[in-house]
Amino acid sequence: MFFTGFVFNKANAQTTGNAITSLVFYKSEKGPIWTRKQLDSFLLSKNNNRYKLISRVTGTEQNGDTLFYKINLILDPAPVDGNNKILAGQQLPDFNLYDINGNPVSPDKLKGKPLVINFWFAECGPCIQEMPALNAIKQKFKDSDVVFLAITFDKKATVQSFLKKYTFDFTPVPNAVAYCESMTGIFPLTLFIDRSGIIKIADHYMPSYGPNNKEGINFDISGFVKNIEAIQ
Repeated sequence: MFFTGFVFNKANAQTTGNAITSLVFYKSEKGPIWTRKQLDSFLLSKNNNRYKLISRVTGTEQNGDTLFYKINLILDPAPVDGNNKILAGQQLPDFNLYDINGNPVSPDKLKGKPLVINFWFAECGPCIQEMPALNAIKQKFKDSDVVFLAITFDKKATVQSFLKKYTFDFTPVPNAVAYCESMTGIFPLTLFIDRSGIIKIADHYMPSYGPNNKEGINFDISGFVKNIEAIQ
């Protein structure tokens, strides 16, 4: 379910292209004007154990000295597995796979390490859009023992071809058709697994608040960063 709205955020003067923007506000299409903090509070108030509401910026619009952020508010159901059971709280289901370099990968071999697993595929637009943000998160935790995996049902050759065009710093794990089918029907999906193998948090989408930049959507990575901090 999608709700289209406009986002504005009151802030100090800033430069946008050649224009000087002195007023920026967050606002839904028919709702009140919000600060960023108020918008966060509104989104949080709509969350429960079955779904959450997140924001996605779709474009910008300039009106005088005011910058409008166009957004979709996305009603995102709680991630569930192939049996319609909520993933958060489950023990990570077992798998025996091989990464793109032929190295075996399984929960048993990764026992005792916090895991971040992203489920994606090469033709998935939202998956590709959030990859720069996922790369930034991987860089932030490069000195930790967190393991970052990117599991896909795509064949190894498809992934190799994809990586010639796009940068994705998670360790690719191809050919995982059955495992992907058992875990999710919505992509992307990111799981945050603690050292005991429990899926502490599962998220479909990363929210965005700012305008698109030259690298794509300006995602807010703070939520995913907190998720990783919670599993270390």
